[in-house]
Amino acid sequence: MFKEYFREKESSLIKELKISEFQHTSKILLNYYKKSKSIDNVISSTNFQKDFYPCIILIRSQIEHFIVAAYIWIQFRITENDNIAKNYHEEYLIYEVVKRLNYSKNNNISMSSKYSVAFRKILDILTDRKILKQKDFEKLNIKANQFDIKKISKFFDENLPLEYDNIIRPDRIKQFLENYNYFSSFVHGGPSADALMNEKYKTDFISEASELIEWSSSIVGFQRFFIVYFLSMKNETIKADLIKEIEKI
Repeated sequence: MFKEYFREKESSLIKELKISEFQHTSKILLNYYKKSKSIDNVISSTNFQKDFYPCIILIRSQIEHFIVAAYIWIQFRITENDNIAKNYHEEYLIYEVVKRLNYSKNNNISMSSKYSVAFRKILDILTDRKILKQKDFEKLNIKANQFDIKKISKFFDENLPLEYDNIIRPDRIKQFLENYNYFSSFVHGGPSADALMNEKYKTDFISEASELIEWSSSIVGFQRFFIVYFLSMKNETIKADLIKEIEKI
């Protein structure tokens, strides 16, 4: 979806993103596109039959990238402002960094690792910019928790389908959420993943799951769609291009 269009127009689209008045949303959509494309490149170059287990882990991560990007994009479509994306860049960032540092501290894990040092530097930057000290941590948790997949799932139930949109359909979203749930055990090395890898089920499961490689490339297509639609809301030329590309689907 939008593959050829993006190949031809990507540099000009990125320029448009950089001058958008909604910088938080534009940066997030571009970053998620780049991350999803990178994940898809690895999945596409991997022998699925041989390296089935790590492929499922990557696909599950790819689905999560899609869910969060879709949430931020839908919120922008509804509100036409940068607030949710700003919450992601500020509240959710602070929440993640503090959560990781507290985990290390509470579990007596070394705070001298390069990751811990990097996280503390992030907090210093946020403090210097007077972003951190302005935040009430109770309110911070409420705003950050909206990016929890359970909360996003509920949001989808309440707000989909969107008017005039046959691409981000509720049935597609439910498929992604279903597989996000079932593949969780692979990410965490759980016993249900082991059960599915048992020879009794493995062949059938691998055969059925192989179609998910196509899901990964389709997610990259969705990320392209999010960017083009986002830009089309303020650019008539891109809006005309969007209509033409949707007609091809």
